[in-house]
Amino acid sequence: MNKAIFIVLTLLGFIVVSFVLSFLIGTSTSNKIAMIPIKGAISSSGGGLPFEGAGASSLNILDQLKDADEDNNVKAIILEIDSPGGTVLASKEVADKIKEIEKPVVAWVRGTGASGAYWIASATDRIVADELSVIGSIGVTSSYLEFSGLLKEYDVSYQRLVTGEFKDLGSPYKELTEKERELLMKKINQIHDFFIREISENRNISLAKINKLATGEFFLGQEAIKLGLIDELGGRDEAVNVSKQLANVTEAEVVKYKDSEGIFDYLLDAKIPYQVGQGIGSAFINTDLKKPEIRA
Repeated sequence: MNKAIFIVLTLLGFIVVSFVLSFLIGTSTSNKIAMIPIKGAISSSGGGLPFEGAGASSLNILDQLKDADEDNNVKAIILEIDSPGGTVLASKEVADKIKEIEKPVVAWVRGTGASGAYWIASATDRIVADELSVIGSIGVTSSYLEFSGLLKEYDVSYQRLVTGEFKDLGSPYKELTEKERELLMKKINQIHDFFIREISENRNISLAKINKLATGEFFLGQEAIKLGLIDELGGRDEAVNVSKQLANVTEAEVVKYKDSEGIFDYLLDAKIPYQVGQGIGSAFINTDLKKPEIRA
Protein backbone atom coordinates (compact mmCIF):
# COMPACT_ATOMS: atom_id res chain seq x y z
CA MET A 1 0.00 0.00 0.00
CA ASN A 2 1.54 3.27 -1.05
CA LYS A 3 1.71 6.29 1.18
CA ALA A 4 -1.03 8.30 -0.61
CA ILE A 5 -3.63 5.53 -0.27
CA PHE A 6 -2.71 5.08 3.40
CA ILE A 7 -3.25 8.78 4.07
CA VAL A 8 -6.63 8.79 2.26
CA LEU A 9 -7.86 5.73 4.16
CA THR A 10 -6.68 7.22 7.46
CA LEU A 11 -8.58 10.45 6.77
CA LEU A 12 -11.70 8.52 5.78
CA GLY A 13 -11.46 6.48 8.94
CA PHE A 14 -11.10 9.64 11.02
CA ILE A 15 -14.17 11.15 9.36
CA VAL A 16 -16.25 8.02 10.00
CA VAL A 17 -15.20 7.87 13.67
CA SER A 18 -15.95 11.58 14.11
CA PHE A 19 -19.39 11.15 12.55
CA VAL A 20 -20.22 8.20 14.81
CA LEU A 21 -19.05 10.04 17.94
CA SER A 22 -21.03 13.12 16.92
CA PHE A 23 -24.14 11.00 16.40
CA LEU A 24 -23.73 9.28 19.76
CA ILE A 25 -23.24 12.59 21.55
CA GLY A 26 -26.25 14.08 19.76
CA THR A 27 -28.42 11.14 20.78
CA SER A 28 -27.26 11.07 24.38
CA THR A 29 -29.83 9.72 26.83
CA SER A 30 -28.96 12.38 29.45
CA ASN A 31 -31.71 14.64 30.70
CA LYS A 32 -32.06 17.98 28.95
CA ILE A 33 -33.84 21.26 29.51
CA ALA A 34 -34.64 23.08 26.28
CA MET A 35 -34.22 26.86 26.43
CA ILE A 36 -36.19 28.61 23.67
CA PRO A 37 -35.64 32.36 23.10
CA ILE A 38 -38.52 34.78 22.51
CA LYS A 39 -36.84 38.11 21.85
CA GLY A 40 -38.16 41.26 20.20
CA ALA A 41 -41.56 41.91 18.66
CA ILE A 42 -43.60 38.74 18.13
CA SER A 43 -45.20 38.21 14.74
CA SER A 44 -45.91 35.45 12.27
CA SER A 45 -42.93 36.59 10.18
CA GLY A 46 -40.64 37.70 12.97
CA GLY A 47 -40.40 41.23 11.52
CA GLY A 48 -38.83 43.71 13.94
CA LEU A 49 -36.99 46.99 13.94
CA PRO A 50 -34.07 46.94 11.48
CA PHE A 51 -31.29 47.39 14.05
CA GLU A 52 -32.87 45.31 16.80
CA GLY A 53 -32.90 41.98 14.99
CA ALA A 54 -35.75 40.41 13.14
CA GLY A 55 -37.92 39.88 16.21
CA ALA A 56 -39.58 36.61 17.19
CA SER A 57 -41.36 34.51 14.59
CA SER A 58 -44.26 32.50 16.00
CA LEU A 59 -43.60 29.85 13.35
CA ASN A 60 -40.01 29.42 14.57
CA ILE A 61 -41.15 29.27 18.19
CA LEU A 62 -43.85 26.71 17.36
CA ASP A 63 -41.31 24.53 15.52
CA GLN A 64 -38.90 24.71 18.46
CA LEU A 65 -41.65 23.86 20.94
CA LYS A 66 -42.64 20.89 18.79
CA ASP A 67 -39.04 19.65 18.58
CA ALA A 68 -38.57 19.98 22.33
CA ASP A 69 -41.88 18.29 23.04
CA GLU A 70 -41.03 15.32 20.80
CA ASP A 71 -37.50 14.89 22.17
CA ASN A 72 -37.74 12.25 24.90
CA ASN A 73 -34.51 13.49 26.46
CA VAL A 74 -36.01 16.96 27.04
CA LYS A 75 -37.66 16.89 30.44
CA ALA A 76 -38.68 20.55 30.66
CA ILE A 77 -38.78 23.72 28.55
CA ILE A 78 -37.72 27.24 29.50
CA LEU A 79 -38.92 30.19 27.44
CA GLU A 80 -36.31 32.95 27.63
CA ILE A 81 -38.54 36.00 27.15
CA ASP A 82 -37.43 39.55 26.42
CA SER A 83 -40.24 40.99 24.33
CA PRO A 84 -42.66 43.96 24.37
CA GLY A 85 -45.40 41.84 22.78
CA GLY A 86 -46.59 41.53 19.22
CA THR A 87 -49.45 40.65 16.95
CA VAL A 88 -52.52 39.09 18.52
CA LEU A 89 -52.61 35.92 16.42
CA ALA A 90 -48.90 35.18 16.75
CA SER A 91 -49.08 35.54 20.55
CA LYS A 92 -52.19 33.36 20.73
CA GLU A 93 -50.64 30.65 18.56
CA VAL A 94 -47.68 30.26 20.90
CA ALA A 95 -49.81 30.40 24.08
CA ASP A 96 -52.15 27.74 22.69
CA LYS A 97 -49.24 25.45 21.80
CA ILE A 98 -47.74 25.77 25.28
CA LYS A 99 -50.99 24.61 26.85
CA GLU A 100 -50.91 21.48 24.69
CA ILE A 101 -47.48 20.42 25.99
CA GLU A 102 -47.54 17.99 28.92
CA LYS A 103 -43.91 18.60 29.88
CA PRO A 104 -43.22 21.43 32.36
CA VAL A 105 -42.84 24.81 30.64
CA VAL A 106 -41.30 27.70 32.57
CA ALA A 107 -41.21 31.34 31.48
CA TRP A 108 -38.03 33.22 32.37
CA VAL A 109 -38.55 36.94 31.80
CA ARG A 110 -35.16 38.60 31.47
CA GLY A 111 -35.92 42.22 30.61
CA THR A 112 -39.48 42.57 29.35
CA GLY A 113 -42.46 40.26 29.26
CA ALA A 114 -45.28 42.57 28.26
CA SER A 115 -48.62 42.35 26.50
CA GLY A 116 -48.50 39.50 23.96
CA ALA A 117 -45.26 38.24 25.53
CA TYR A 118 -46.97 38.17 28.93
CA TRP A 119 -49.91 36.34 27.33
CA ILE A 120 -47.43 33.65 26.29
CA ALA A 121 -45.77 33.61 29.72
CA SER A 122 -49.14 33.27 31.45
CA ALA A 123 -49.74 29.99 29.60
CA THR A 124 -46.67 28.36 31.19
CA ASP A 125 -46.54 26.39 34.43
CA ARG A 126 -44.40 28.94 36.26
CA ILE A 127 -43.11 32.47 35.61
CA VAL A 128 -39.71 33.59 36.91
CA ALA A 129 -38.63 37.23 36.50
CA ASP A 130 -36.12 39.67 37.90
CA GLU A 131 -37.43 42.15 40.46
CA LEU A 132 -36.85 44.95 37.94
CA SER A 133 -38.20 43.15 34.87
CA VAL A 134 -41.11 44.77 33.01
CA ILE A 135 -44.26 42.68 33.34
CA GLY A 136 -47.87 43.01 32.20
CA SER A 137 -48.98 45.94 30.07
CA ILE A 138 -52.16 44.00 29.41
CA GLY A 139 -53.96 45.72 26.57
CA VAL A 140 -54.47 45.96 22.83
CA THR A 141 -53.41 48.65 20.37
CA SER A 142 -54.14 49.41 16.75
CA SER A 143 -52.77 52.95 16.67
CA TYR A 144 -51.15 54.16 13.45
CA LEU A 145 -49.85 57.26 11.71
CA GLU A 146 -52.25 59.28 9.58
CA PHE A 147 -51.02 61.71 6.89
CA SER A 148 -54.18 63.36 5.61
CA GLY A 149 -53.27 66.77 7.08
CA LEU A 150 -49.82 66.63 5.51
CA LEU A 151 -51.33 65.70 2.12
CA LYS A 152 -53.68 68.70 2.26
CA GLU A 153 -50.80 71.00 3.07
CA TYR A 154 -49.02 69.91 -0.09
CA ASP A 155 -52.20 69.89 -2.18
CA VAL A 156 -52.21 66.10 -2.56
CA SER A 157 -55.62 64.46 -2.72
CA TYR A 158 -56.73 60.93 -1.86
CA GLN A 159 -58.89 59.42 -4.58
CA ARG A 160 -61.12 56.93 -2.78
CA LEU A 161 -62.05 53.98 -4.98
CA VAL A 162 -63.47 51.09 -2.93
CA THR A 163 -66.20 48.50 -3.32
CA GLY A 164 -67.17 48.41 0.36
CA GLU A 165 -67.76 51.10 2.98
CA PHE A 166 -64.99 49.87 5.24
CA LYS A 167 -62.54 48.52 2.65
CA ASP A 168 -59.98 51.27 3.29
CA LEU A 169 -60.61 51.53 7.03
CA GLY A 170 -57.40 52.68 8.64
CA SER A 171 -55.84 54.11 5.52
CA PRO A 172 -53.16 56.63 6.59
CA TYR A 173 -54.25 58.89 3.70
CA LYS A 174 -57.60 59.88 5.22
CA GLU A 175 -59.13 60.64 8.58
CA LEU A 176 -61.22 57.99 10.29
CA THR A 177 -64.93 58.65 10.18
CA GLU A 178 -66.82 58.32 13.46
CA LYS A 179 -68.44 55.15 12.16
CA GLU A 180 -65.06 53.68 11.23
CA ARG A 181 -63.63 54.57 14.64
CA GLU A 182 -66.54 52.89 16.42
CA LEU A 183 -66.14 49.76 14.30
CA LEU A 184 -62.40 49.54 14.91
CA MET A 185 -62.80 50.08 18.65
CA LYS A 186 -65.47 47.39 18.75
CA LYS A 187 -63.00 44.87 17.27
CA ILE A 188 -60.22 46.00 19.61
CA ASN A 189 -62.49 45.65 22.65
CA GLN A 190 -63.48 42.13 21.57
CA ILE A 191 -59.83 41.12 21.38
CA HIS A 192 -59.12 42.84 24.71
CA ASP A 193 -61.92 40.88 26.39
CA PHE A 194 -60.54 37.64 24.96
CA PHE A 195 -57.03 38.57 26.10
CA ILE A 196 -57.99 39.23 29.72
CA ARG A 197 -60.11 36.07 29.88
CA GLU A 198 -57.06 34.08 28.77
CA ILE A 199 -54.85 35.73 31.42
CA SER A 200 -57.50 35.12 34.08
CA GLU A 201 -57.77 31.44 33.19
CA ASN A 202 -54.04 30.85 32.71
CA ARG A 203 -53.05 32.51 35.99
CA ASN A 204 -56.11 31.42 37.97
CA ILE A 205 -56.85 35.03 38.89
CA SER A 206 -60.37 36.39 39.04
CA LEU A 207 -61.62 38.21 35.97
CA ALA A 208 -62.51 41.19 38.14
CA LYS A 209 -58.91 41.51 39.36
CA ILE A 210 -57.44 41.13 35.86
CA ASN A 211 -59.86 43.78 34.59
CA LYS A 212 -58.45 46.21 37.14
CA LEU A 213 -54.90 45.41 36.03
CA ALA A 214 -55.66 45.49 32.29
CA THR A 215 -55.11 49.22 31.81
CA GLY A 216 -51.96 48.83 29.75
CA GLU A 217 -49.85 49.68 32.81
CA PHE A 218 -46.61 47.76 33.19
CA PHE A 219 -45.37 46.47 36.53
CA LEU A 220 -41.90 45.80 37.81
CA GLY A 221 -41.16 42.24 38.86
CA GLN A 222 -41.28 43.19 42.54
CA GLU A 223 -44.80 44.57 42.00
CA ALA A 224 -45.93 41.77 39.69
CA ILE A 225 -45.23 39.02 42.24
CA LYS A 226 -47.47 40.73 44.80
CA LEU A 227 -50.24 40.96 42.19
CA GLY A 228 -49.95 37.29 41.28
CA LEU A 229 -48.74 38.01 37.74
CA ILE A 230 -45.51 36.04 38.26
CA ASP A 231 -44.49 33.22 40.62
CA GLU A 232 -40.86 33.78 41.56
CA LEU A 233 -38.20 36.46 41.51
CA GLY A 234 -34.88 35.45 40.00
CA GLY A 235 -32.88 34.81 36.87
CA ARG A 236 -31.55 31.92 34.82
CA ASP A 237 -30.47 29.77 37.75
CA GLU A 238 -33.87 30.07 39.42
CA ALA A 239 -35.64 29.23 36.15
CA VAL A 240 -33.46 26.13 35.70
CA ASN A 241 -34.02 25.01 39.29
CA VAL A 242 -37.78 25.44 38.97
CA SER A 243 -37.73 23.46 35.72
CA LYS A 244 -35.85 20.60 37.38
CA GLN A 245 -38.27 20.57 40.29
CA LEU A 246 -41.31 20.46 38.01
CA ALA A 247 -39.72 17.73 35.87
CA ASN A 248 -38.65 15.82 39.00
CA VAL A 249 -35.02 15.53 37.90
CA THR A 250 -31.86 16.44 39.82
CA GLU A 251 -29.46 16.79 36.90
CA ALA A 252 -30.12 18.10 33.40
CA GLU A 253 -28.15 19.75 30.64
CA VAL A 254 -29.53 23.10 29.47
CA VAL A 255 -29.67 23.14 25.67
CA LYS A 256 -30.26 26.58 24.20
CA TYR A 257 -32.13 26.58 20.91
CA LYS A 258 -31.13 28.90 18.08
CA ASP A 259 -32.37 32.49 18.14
CA SER A 260 -34.74 33.70 15.45
CA GLU A 261 -33.38 35.27 12.26
CA GLY A 262 -30.94 38.14 12.39
CA ILE A 263 -30.62 41.38 10.45
CA PHE A 264 -29.64 39.70 7.17
CA ASP A 265 -32.86 37.66 7.19
CA TYR A 266 -34.67 40.90 7.86
CA LEU A 267 -33.07 42.65 4.91
CA LEU A 268 -33.94 39.75 2.61
CA ASP A 269 -37.63 39.81 3.56
CA ALA A 270 -39.24 42.61 1.56
CA LYS A 271 -42.65 41.95 3.12
CA ILE A 272 -41.63 42.91 6.65
CA PRO A 273 -43.27 46.22 7.66
CA TYR A 274 -41.34 49.11 9.11
CA GLN A 275 -42.41 49.49 12.70
CA VAL A 276 -42.72 52.91 14.30
CA GLY A 277 -41.93 53.10 18.00
CA GLN A 278 -41.57 50.16 20.36
CA GLY A 279 -43.54 48.29 22.95
CA ILE A 280 -47.20 47.72 23.55
CA GLY A 281 -48.21 51.23 22.58
CA SER A 282 -46.35 51.03 19.29
CA ALA A 283 -48.00 52.00 16.03
CA PHE A 284 -47.61 49.46 13.25
CA ILE A 285 -48.74 49.84 9.66
CA ASN A 286 -49.02 46.99 7.15
CA THR A 287 -46.86 47.20 4.07
CA ASP A 288 -49.89 47.67 1.83
CA LEU A 289 -50.88 50.70 3.98
CA LYS A 290 -54.50 49.59 3.97
CA LYS A 291 -55.34 48.58 7.51
CA PRO A 292 -53.82 49.15 10.96
CA GLU A 293 -52.39 46.04 12.58
CA ILE A 294 -53.92 45.04 15.90
CA ARG A 295 -51.30 44.14 18.46
CA ALA A 296 -51.23 42.79 21.99
